[in-house]
Amino acid sequence: MSILFSDQVRVLWKTAIHVVVWSVWFARNQLIFESKAVDFKSALSLVWRAVFDANRLEIGCMRNCVDDLLILRCFDLRGRLALKSVIWSPPAPGWIKVNTDGAASSSPGVGGCGGVFRNCRAFVKGCFAVPLGQVFAFEAELIAASMAINFAWQNGWHRLWLESDSSYVVQLLSSRSKQVPWRIRQVWQRCIYQISKMEFQVSHIFREGNQVADALSKHALGLEVDS
Repeated sequence: MSILFSDQVRVLWKTAIHVVVWSVWFARNQLIFESKAVDFKSALSLVWRAVFDANRLEIGCMRNCVDDLLILRCFDLRGRLALKSVIWSPPAPGWIKVNTDGAASSSPGVGGCGGVFRNCRAFVKGCFAVPLGQVFAFEAELIAASMAINFAWQNGWHRLWLESDSSYVVQLLSSRSKQVPWRIRQVWQRCIYQISKMEFQVSHIFREGNQVADALSKHALGLEVDS
C-alpha cells in the first residue's frame, strides 16, 4: 500500500478500511444479539464521516498525479500538495556540470536545444543554443544531451555531470540504452561511447532549477538552421 498510494491517500484508505470492517462487525452483532438490521446508508455515512475527519488531521501530502486526484475527488476532498525546494547544486571540484534542455513548437515542430556548462564555483565555462528544424520535443532533449557530451569530450572535460529536466533522457543515460529514434541513433551511440570513457553522472532536476538551459533552448527556436 505504501508503494501504490501517497501519504495522504494511504491514510484515507486505511481509515475507510478500518471503519468498513468495524461497521460489518457491528452490524453482525446487532443482527445476532439484538435482531436489529443496520441501515446501509447509515453505515456508508459513517465511513464518509470518518474519512473526512481523518483528512482534517492533515497527515501527509498527495502526489501530483491523476490517480491521487481521482481518489480524492471520489471522497469530495481537497488534496494537499507537497512543496519541494528546487535548487541548482554546483559540481565537486575538478568536475564540470552541464544543464541541458530541448524544446519544440509543436509535435513535431520547429525545435531547438541548449545547454550551459559551469564549474564548482558556478562560473560559466560555455553554453550553446542550436536550432534543430522539425523534431519532436523528446528528440530535442536527446540531441541537447548528446551535443553537451560531445562538446565536453572535445574540450577534455572528462569529469562530467549532466542534469536534465527530462526523465526520459536521464533514464536512457543511466542505463546506457541505445534505444532511440533511428535518425539520431548514430549520434547517440557516439554519446554512449564517450560517457563510457568518462567519469560521468546524470541526474534529474525540475524545470524550475533548469531555467538557463530552458531559456537557451527557447532562444534556439528563433534561430535559423544552417543549410
